[in-house]
Amino acid sequence: MQPNSFHSERRRHRRFEVKTLAIAVPNKPTSQVGRIINISKGGMAVRYLDQEDWADDADTIDILIDSNFFMTNIPVQNVNDFKVENQVSFSVMNERQCCVQFGTLSSDQVILLDEFISEHTASNT
Repeated sequence: MQPNSFHSERRRHRRFEVKTLAIAVPNKPTSQVGRIINISKGGMAVRYLDQEDWADDADTIDILIDSNFFMTNIPVQNVNDFKVENQVSFSVMNERQCCVQFGTLSSDQVILLDEFISEHTASNT
């Protein structure tokens, strides 16, 4: 077995690096925004300031890019959450990354997700 074969087998969809500022917010009583790092048709990775697990107890999230693009009530399942090493050694803020898998999307959500990937991601990843 090759070293990365496990991860490549688990991922069914190509990941795209997000090139514009895209914000995700879990739908739960105490929420903080997170910056979407990459996205695919199957899920996404979000970075946030280290407080509590970003997507804990959230079954859905909302995505906002600007006043013209908004996706609501996207069903998600938390797959992984881990600390990200700071690139600046003297930074006092810790950052974490949460990886979520999308649940079953409505036809409108699929169309919006395709638009997001087409318009707001880098094509060379």
